[in-house]
Amino acid sequence: MDMKGQNETDPRIERMVLYAWVGEDELGSGEVGLKQGILPAGNIALVSCKEGKIDQPYIVEQLRIQASIHGKPIRLCRFVFEKELLTLEP
Repeated sequence: MDMKGQNETDPRIERMVLYAWVGEDELGSGEVGLKQGILPAGNIALVSCKEGKIDQPYIVEQLRIQASIHGKPIRLCRFVFEKELLTLEP
């Protein structure tokens, strides 16, 4: 949904870069999506605005083990802003 006529996108958001671990589903569906990690907060999607947080050695090692066990590559990817789809105002 494109909300034309709404407020302009915040320039900080336009400059934002997201880093995410992505890979094929381990169960063989062929779907590609965000990988999850087991972290102190629980199972969470591995996405961050800071590359230095998402490529920490304990995360890389955990994903290396997952890739080995399931025989499917896992990639760290960089995503950049394209357009704002929806703004929810208070």
